[in-house]
Amino acid sequence: MKNILIIRRDNIGDLVCTTPLIEGVKKAYPMANVYLLINSVSQDVIKNNPYIYRTYVYRKAKHRAKNQTALGVYLERAAIFLKLRSIHFDAVILANPTPCKYSLRMAKMAGVKNIIGAASGIKGITSAYTEADFSGKHQVEKTFSYLKSISHENISIPDVNVFPTNEEILTAKHKREKLLTNCDYIFGVHISSRSPKRRWSVENYAEIIRRMTAENRCGVLIFWSPQGTLSPDDIGDLARAQQLKALCESDRVALYPTGSVRELIGGFEQCSTILCSDGGQMHLASALHKKLVVFFGDTDKEAWHPWSGEYRILQTPTGECMDITIDEAWQSLSEIK
Repeated sequence: MKNILIIRRDNIGDLVCTTPLIEGVKKAYPMANVYLLINSVSQDVIKNNPYIYRTYVYRKAKHRAKNQTALGVYLERAAIFLKLRSIHFDAVILANPTPCKYSLRMAKMAGVKNIIGAASGIKGITSAYTEADFSGKHQVEKTFSYLKSISHENISIPDVNVFPTNEEILTAKHKREKLLTNCDYIFGVHISSRSPKRRWSVENYAEIIRRMTAENRCGVLIFWSPQGTLSPDDIGDLARAQQLKALCESDRVALYPTGSVRELIGGFEQCSTILCSDGGQMHLASALHKKLVVFFGDTDKEAWHPWSGEYRILQTPTGECMDITIDEAWQSLSEIK
């Protein structure tokens, strides 16, 4: 095979869980060009990925820029598909283990005949996967199952990975050094989640941070989702982050503002252990192979636990993270540190 297209139109965590498949395709066909078609929300995840030849990014109408019309979005998308049709792909993988009619439509618009994906009952998929065709329970395992449609090689599932540039790492290091001095061990605490079930109170975070900083050379960087991250009308968590910082009353606790996924990746790279909720931020930290303690709410942990790195999951029968005690969280952090 010469040209292979992978389509993944979901969010940040989903694309992180697709990075082993991207690497696996390149290992199966070292001389092939691996292309990716994704939406603009998750594009920062795969920047600097050495296994991708070229990425095409389309924008959903609801994510259009303030000065961009819906018509402008659709014209921009049409131009992308004209480019894709000119490449002549040998195969396209709809890299979602559940049926996605929109991804199938995109594959057809790209002019690809050999389409691999989850069986949807709609004509057009040449290699249709039923539930029995997927291996394992985790999103990574199921997504990686698609590789067997184009290769019979026995390739082990790689880690999930993101690839910060040297410049991004250096910029984040300088930023951290200005915020925290004389700290040998850095905890990261990310306080945001789209789901109310995965949220912990500011007061609980303040107490756990006091325990984190009980050792003189331990510091904490506080992360949060800025305005518009979780949805176009989301106000962000800056106010909660500022409230948390005030409650901590320590010069070894600092707010680490981020304006992009790449800045968050750089900030996480500065941390040894990260406390956060299940979601895109957890998968990014896992892709950096960080030690993780994660609030899981009612998420299926067998399907979505961190794939790489050491981790502990905090989950209650109620699915409410507020039912997790400070002592339970601290015990997990103490075990993994």
